Amino acid sequence: MNRDMLENVLAYIDDHIYEKINLCVLAELVGYSPFYFSKLFSDAMGMPVTGYIRIRKLQYAIVSLLEGRKVLDVAMLYAFDSHEGFTRAFTQLFGSTPSTVRKYLTSYAVPVYVVPKTISGRINMEAISSLQHNMHQLVFEFLEQSIEETKAGFCTNIEITLLPKCRIRISDNGRGLPLSKDLHASKAVLDKILAGNPITNAEYSQMGDLIQAGLQTVNSLCEALQIIVKRDGNTFQQDYVRGITQHELYINNLVGSSGTEIILKPDTSIFGNEDFSLEILNDWVKQKSRDIDNIKIDVKSANG
Repeated sequence: MNRDMLENVLAYIDDHIYEKINLCVLAELVGYSPFYFSKLFSDAMGMPVTGYIRIRKLQYAIVSLLEGRKVLDVAMLYAFDSHEGFTRAFTQLFGSTPSTVRKYLTSYAVPVYVVPKTISGRINMEAISSLQHNMHQLVFEFLEQSIEETKAGFCTNIEITLLPKCRIRISDNGRGLPLSKDLHASKAVLDKILAGNPITNAEYSQMGDLIQAGLQTVNSLCEALQIIVKRDGNTFQQDYVRGITQHELYINNLVGSSGTEIILKPDTSIFGNEDFSLEILNDWVKQKSRDIDNIKIDVKSANG
């Protein structure tokens, strides 16, 4: 199946997004048998055609939810068999329930469908290396913020701790984000810096290198991310799943000095269950701290 054929199939899916899309119709569109078409589609897109259709329907569903439609109405609009089936598929893909997304996600645009640059479903060593690089880049983007605090004279200590289950903790003794007991203002700050949109495998495959991707993109690529900010006598906590806020901002009295703590877990549906590498982290720290005075950066494993 050439690129033009695949382009026609993807366009047809979007044009008929509210309908139950028949595999046989898609196969006829490009002149193949359903079996052979399914194989060619999987090779090209890296996922079954049914999986791709489900992803597109759920992406469009986010827009409908943000327009204020009820969850049941959205499930029926996109031809799901039941409210329960829609909610289950939605939560499995995005990590948050439809109700949570409708309440906390501020905006969303359905990604433009893209034909892969290379029509091949094979995973090679270069692709695996790129995944590892980008997984660590998620951490480096946050560490850059702590480094900037150090350069500005507000941070003297950074700790990086590898945790079980592919998680990592980054903490510093800087000023922390400018949050306050004004919930509206603090939400605006967090939304501007961290709030993102869930990114699926199909979108990630087109992203390339994540250097300077921005914290919103990083957050979107995390299966879970928790931020704790200690500042001005208060402790602030927010939790995200694939970039989506999970609750109202928690505020408590400050215990300890000021600073920021991030605990993140990369999206395993994209990066797999690979653990972070102490060697890669130490090499990055060594390079970054070479020309910075009065800074201590510890890299350690929670398992010793």
